[in-house]
Amino acid sequence: NDGTEFGGSIYQKVNKKLETAVNLAWTAGNSNTRFGIAAKYQIDPDACFSAKVNNSSLIGLGYTQTLKPGIKLTLSALLDGKNVNAGGHKLGLGLEFQA
Repeated sequence: NDGTEFGGSIYQKVNKKLETAVNLAWTAGNSNTRFGIAAKYQIDPDACFSAKVNNSSLIGLGYTQTLKPGIKLTLSALLDGKNVNAGGHKLGLGLEFQA
């Protein structure tokens, strides 16, 4: 990036169940500033929900469930908030194993 990209983030653990974050980034010589906010909510000890949105109106949603100790299932979606009816949204499924 040749020292032309700059950015910063702020993270806050609001309480035992809620975490929030803000991210700001920009490139020198370019008016394209990137901004995003995110939150993660711990539903119970085995499940959490996360959401994020950026200045391009991309909305990310995720749900993670611990199935057994060391095994987690994640469902995720990325929605284009500017073109909700146009399609092109993404869905994801993840399976995590810890040894």
